[in-house]
Amino acid sequence: MCDTLSMAELEPRDIVASYVERVWNLGDSSAVVEYCADPYVRHDAGRSRVMSHAEQLERVTSERAAGTAADGRSLHFETLLLAGDGRDVTWVWNMTGPTGTELAASGVEAEVVGDELRICGIEVFRVVDGRIAEVWNSPAMAGHWG
Repeated sequence: MCDTLSMAELEPRDIVASYVERVWNLGDSSAVVEYCADPYVRHDAGRSRVMSHAEQLERVTSERAAGTAADGRSLHFETLLLAGDGRDVTWVWNMTGPTGTELAASGVEAEVVGDELRICGIEVFRVVDGRIAEVWNSPAMAGHWG
């Protein structure tokens, strides 16, 4: 990531931005170990899960695979807002992904435009000692933020 700075020396916004780019947009799921704490707490509506690196790697790998078409096209996140203080970072995003995927077939709420799915959402990350330790996820919504 950065040869001269350790993860603990980076701003939380920079850690989250790099995590999104490497893990989700570039598909480097192995970078979960670099960016996420172990354990990692994922808060979704109605439940929380404490996840090890292995569990987080499995989740990321399976979700990326579900959003990847046979021709190799995969989901892509666009950051609309990435703001935070010394610890907590809010991420507002649009995601575009190909139709013809397991994700599209799953019935996930999405807007379909041509051969693309469009989904948007908001997540809040807590960064502790240079690692993403917790994330709060709102339910994803169909469409893109206006």
